[in-house]
This record gives sequence, C-alpha cells and structure tokens, in this order.
Amino acid sequence: MHRRYGPIVRINPREVHVSDPDWNGVYKYSSRASKPHWFYMRFFGMFPSTNTAESHALHQLRRAPLQNYFASTNIQSYMPIIVAQVEKLCNRLKEKDGRVVSLSDAFRCLATDVATGFAFGTPFGHLDEPTFDHEFNLSVKTVVKLSMLSRHAFGLFLPVLHRLPEAVAKRMNPAFGRVQWMRERSMDKPEPAPGTNLDMIQTLVSSSLPLEEKTFPRLFSETRSIIMAGTETTASTLITITASLLSDPRKLLLLRHELGNAEEAKNGPLEYSELKELPYVTGVVNEGLRLANPTPTRLPRICEDQDLRYKEWTIPKGTTISTTSQDIHNNPEIFPDPSAFQPERWANPVDRKFANRYLMPWGRGTRLCLGMELAKIDIYLTVSRLFSPNADFSMVMYDTNDEDWKTYHEFFAGFPKGKGLDVVVTRRRVSKVNGTT
Repeated sequence: MHRRYGPIVRINPREVHVSDPDWNGVYKYSSRASKPHWFYMRFFGMFPSTNTAESHALHQLRRAPLQNYFASTNIQSYMPIIVAQVEKLCNRLKEKDGRVVSLSDAFRCLATDVATGFAFGTPFGHLDEPTFDHEFNLSVKTVVKLSMLSRHAFGLFLPVLHRLPEAVAKRMNPAFGRVQWMRERSMDKPEPAPGTNLDMIQTLVSSSLPLEEKTFPRLFSETRSIIMAGTETTASTLITITASLLSDPRKLLLLRHELGNAEEAKNGPLEYSELKELPYVTGVVNEGLRLANPTPTRLPRICEDQDLRYKEWTIPKGTTISTTSQDIHNNPEIFPDPSAFQPERWANPVDRKFANRYLMPWGRGTRLCLGMELAKIDIYLTVSRLFSPNADFSMVMYDTNDEDWKTYHEFFAGFPKGKGLDVVVTRRRVSKVNGTT
C-alpha cells in the first residue's frame, strides 16, 4: 500500500497511517496523545487498565505506581522466582527424553509463570501441567480471536464472557476459568507482613491512586492486562529464536561457543547482567525480537490538542494516526535482507547503535511497555539455559515448517497459521566409565 501511495495514507475514514521509520510525531514524549476507544477498549473487553487508558492523563495516573514495581531494582528481588521457572522448564524438557514436545506451549507456560510469579509472588504453575497446558493455550488463542471480533461488534462479547459463573466459564473455555481463578486468588491475598515486599495488587492498594482506581474490578483488570500482555509477546520471541537457531547449525554453534566460553570463565551459569554484555547472545535476542515482532499490529493514537506535521502534510488535531513497527523491522534500508535471522548484524558496536534506534518491539514514547525489562530477563535466561553447551539435553525440530511458527495472523499479538513449534528432546547421558557425555 505505502509502496504504491506513499508514506502517508488514509486507511479508513477516521485514520491515517504513516510508514516512515524516522517519524514519531504522535508518540514522542512531549505528545499528550490519547488512544482511540474503538481500537483498544473494544478489543480488551472494556476493562479499565493502564493499557486501555484512553487519555494521556489517565494513563499517567495509572502508570505512576507501577513504574517502581517494574523498576530493575524491584525485578531483581524476584530474580530467584524467575530463575526457578527457567530451571523448571529445562527440567521438564529433560524429562521428555525421546519424545515430541510443543515448545510453543512450553514457552507460553514459562512466560505465564514468570509473569504471575512476579505479579503475585507465586507462579500459577502452568509449567507443572503434563502437556504444558495445551488446552489452555489453545483457548487463549480463541479468546484473542473473540477480542478481534469484539472490536468490530461494539465491544459486546468479552464483558459478558468474563462475567460468567466460574463453572460455566470453565466448560466454555479454560482461559475464562483461569481468569476467574486469578480473580479469586487476588481477593484472598493476605495482608503483607511488615518489611516484606508488596506484590502488584498490594502495591496498587497502598499507592496514592484515588479510591475509584482501587476498586477490585479495576485492580483485577490491571493485573490481568499485564499478565496476558506479557505472555504471548515473550513466548513468540522465544519461539522465533529457537526455530531460527535449530534451522541453522552454524549460528547455533556460534551461540554455544560464546556461552561456553563465558560459563567456563565464570565456572557456572550466567546471570542476566552478564548475558546482556555478550555480543552474539544479544544479537540472537535482538533478532528474535525484530523478527517475532511481538506486537505486529498498528498502534493508533489521537492528538487532541494540536495539529501535527508530516513533511508537507498537516494532520488536523483529532485525527487518528497510526504506525506499525513491523514496517520498520522489515525495512531493507535499515535491516538488509530483513526476513533473514542474522545475529551478526548486531555484532559491530556502530551497526548495533544504528539498529537499536529502529528496534521497537516494546512500543514507543510515553506508553512504552512496562514489562520490557522483565521480558528481556526471561528471554536472555531461557536462551542461555536451553542452548548452553553444558545443558543436559539437546533439541531438534520435528515435523515443523515455517508456517507452523512464523507470524501469520495479527490478533493484536502475532499468531502462526500452523500448529506451533515441535521438537524432539534428547537427554545427554554421562558415561559410567569416564564421565563423558
């Protein structure tokens, strides 16, 4: 469309789309742009969260108490929980010796348990499910499809579905039942002991938010939104990284070599602070984020108080304006051969600085994803544990082609056309004679 009509196109009667990697007029930090009701609130089911806050002022109000909760220092206090989930994933995979495993399901379980462990101090236990909660993961996709339908049906479906009795919700769709269970768990949370860390609900309750922002439905919506948003984005990135590495033995060998050298120098597994300093590991993670593009949808905004300029065009105030990060991530002038998984493109410090400017998996401006640091920790740690030369198992892809794992459908997050990423896991056995594998 943009190749034919140029960098700025009216895509519907109320929205203009801009495809220019260097223009961020509506997202810049000085902008007080709002979110259009029909695009966000109808999709997310009319639930009042930071993510669905339409006005800039309301968004800033709701975001403020969460800023410190998602700060690096607070995330560090939850690091034992995060590491434990990654190790649990590795142990579960090791148990699957010789069997086919859906890594798509496994990564979604990991991301959910990391997110809920961070939010509540106790993971929901998806990783403990024998089949990596396959039924639940299928139902989440169903919910997201309904959300897309709800956007174009005046937001009617999701509010009704989320208010069903728990027994009915579970019969209709396991995802609805799990959300209801999350609600009950939040209500039953005991008062924190003096001097202990507050979880997310407790942080919001003890904040300076006005009372109407502390009602149970509002707080439940906030935690629900953050957990659901973090699950699919992290999982899709890990799926992309894993499939790309297993499809290219040379790149996998380079990653294992860098990890092995660093682990040998430390004489043990690496922490996040050490992993993000390794150039090839960082290249692998960044390429995964770029190609997975966890939020492939356009992100519309409305600038209510001033006209905006794009080159020779004036965009009147009140116009819905959107851009799409996928356009930037697939721009060959920025990322040559953009469909290729090339961690090497991030190796040179000068090239990396240029490429980082255009890597936008977390959104832009004042609405930048709150959980991006948590997601990066999850991704870095998982990649390092799965592909370490000291890992207790190895994996090969099984009956999986590109359409099984590459993004095909845009349901706000990206979903593949096919079944997902399947692998066969092989446990490494130690020789009783000389201790070799």
